[in-house]
Amino acid sequence: MILELEAYQAIGLAITIIGSIYASGKSFFSRFETVLKERDDGLKDELSKLSNQMSRESEAIRKLDREVLILKGELPRDYVAKEDFIRSFTVVEAKLDAVQNLITNLKVEGRN
Repeated sequence: MILELEAYQAIGLAITIIGSIYASGKSFFSRFETVLKERDDGLKDELSKLSNQMSRESEAIRKLDREVLILKGELPRDYVAKEDFIRSFTVVEAKLDAVQNLITNLKVEGRN
């Protein structure tokens, strides 16, 4: 089977083949670009949501930090440290021992 084409027919056939390949490629890459653009838009939205969430969490952390600093300032005024309590209680015990010794001495002197 021999196919005979005139020059204008060969050129038309070549243009048709090249045009269809070009159109198919352009259509494919156009869809590919659309999918990538949708994906990028979705990622931008997610990043925006994440940024907003991080801002809210950062503000919450700053607020919590302020509350902790206020609590640290109030604790020494409202509560006594263990070492300070032990020191104060030791002084009270020493005074009680001195009073007991005084009473004991007075009692012993009273018998004599």
